[in-house]
This record gives sequence, structure tokens and C-alpha cells, in this order.
Amino acid sequence: MVKPFQELTIIDDFMFADVMRQPEFIKPFLESILEKKIAEVVVIDKQKDLKDAYDAHGIRLDVYLEDENRTKYDVEVQARLHPELERRVRFYQSGIDRHSLKTGEEYWQLPDSYIIFLCAKDYYKAGLAVYERESHIKCAPEIRYEDGSHVYILNADFSVDNANAEITDFLRYVRAGVKGESFDVSKSNYLQKLDDEIKRIKGDSEREMEYMTYAMRLQDERRIGREEGRKMGQEEGRMERDKELVQRLLAKGRSLDEICDIVGLDMPEVRKLVGSES
Repeated sequence: MVKPFQELTIIDDFMFADVMRQPEFIKPFLESILEKKIAEVVVIDKQKDLKDAYDAHGIRLDVYLEDENRTKYDVEVQARLHPELERRVRFYQSGIDRHSLKTGEEYWQLPDSYIIFLCAKDYYKAGLAVYERESHIKCAPEIRYEDGSHVYILNADFSVDNANAEITDFLRYVRAGVKGESFDVSKSNYLQKLDDEIKRIKGDSEREMEYMTYAMRLQDERRIGREEGRKMGQEEGRMERDKELVQRLLAKGRSLDEICDIVGLDMPEVRKLVGSES
């Protein structure tokens, strides 16, 4: 079911991408999380697609950007909990890396990258506002494993305040939107501007039409995926039934030639079902 445009909040990927592709919103957001200054945002792509081959699993990044040092940032939103978040991060990381190192460049030239997931729910159930991945050597935790990759998972449903005020206020704003509660944005100049921008977008009829087109495309993709899944399940079920029938006929002493006639399959198919390719 398509969520009405007027009910979108910052945690919805369409709205998040629309707002955060603007440097005045994404730059201070990143600076607050990373607690470092970013001199200039050079490139911002909304809904960037990374795919290596026509039959490969593609990646559609919510907000992808690059700063003046070629550092890559991917910011994703998760309105619902999805399993295997760590493996999803790994897959996104590998896709970004493959598109970051040019032909002829050395490994030391691979730029740093940051993957940030903004989640409405607590993936790890530990209550932290921010989960930051650290890498070190087993049995020698004082030795950091520095490969230039960084991962932050933000939790709007936090109970432990382990981040700075800018981030925790932002997460409270996200949580209020998820729960349909009011939130006083006047305490933060950043949140006031962000909230005003969301209201401006909701008042733009062209953006509403783009959202409806986007939502219908997603619905079509999901419908096609479900249909393909059902067809795959039906095919697997048919093969299992054929295999059982072939085994029963073999147990009754039928020859492979007779089985081919009975089940209506070619000899290579029957041999495959009985586990013999010869």
C-alpha cells in the first residue's frame, strides 16, 4: 500500500533523499555524526545505482556523495527492520569500492568511505543512539585494522544517549515522525530549516506526482519479484514431484525407457532426477 505523500517524514526514503541531496542539510548532518569538518561536498547523487553486470544484484543508494578529498559517503534510511544488515553494509561497501578505484590507480589511492544507516528501530536492541563499527586485531585490540571503511548505524528508538546533542535531537525528531507525535523544532536552527523544507516539498504538486510515479514503480518491482518467487517455487515443486514419481517407478522395476514414456520426460532429464548423468 502506497503511503500518502502528505504523511511522509524524514525516515521515508523518498523524502530523505529529496532533502538530503541538498548540501545545506547533508553537510551538517555528516559533520555532527563524524564530528569533523567537511570543507566541500563535490558530488551528490540521489538514488544512485551501482551495478557491475546485467545479471548482478544491483545496489540503489539513497544518498551518495563525495567530498573534496574523494571520501565517499552513503546514507541509507530504514523505516522497518531488515535482517542481515551487516551483510547489506558489506555489499554496499564492496560496490562503492569497485567504483572508486580507477584503472591504473594503486590500492593506497582507494578513498575512505562511510556507510551510515538511519534506522527507525533498534537493530541491536542495546538502546544506543549510535552504533559505530570498530575493527581491530583479535588478541591485540590495541592494534586497529585500518582499511579506510567506516560504518555508523543510527537508532531513532534509542534509550542510551551516547551521541552529541545535534544527533540525539535529530533522532528524536525522526522518532516523533515515526510515532506521529509533535516535536518542537524551534530549539534547533538545523531542524527548523529541515522541517520547513519538508513542508515546502509537500506543498509542491510536481514533487507529489514524482513520488506517486516512484511509489508505483516500487510496487511493480515488488509484484514482479513476488511473481518470480512463486514461479520458482512452482518449478521446484514440480521437479520434486517428478523425482518422487521416478523413484517409485524405479522401485517397481521399471526401466529408464519405460519411465521416460510414463512421466513424459527426455532421458537426460530422467537420469538427472535419479542422480545419474551417464
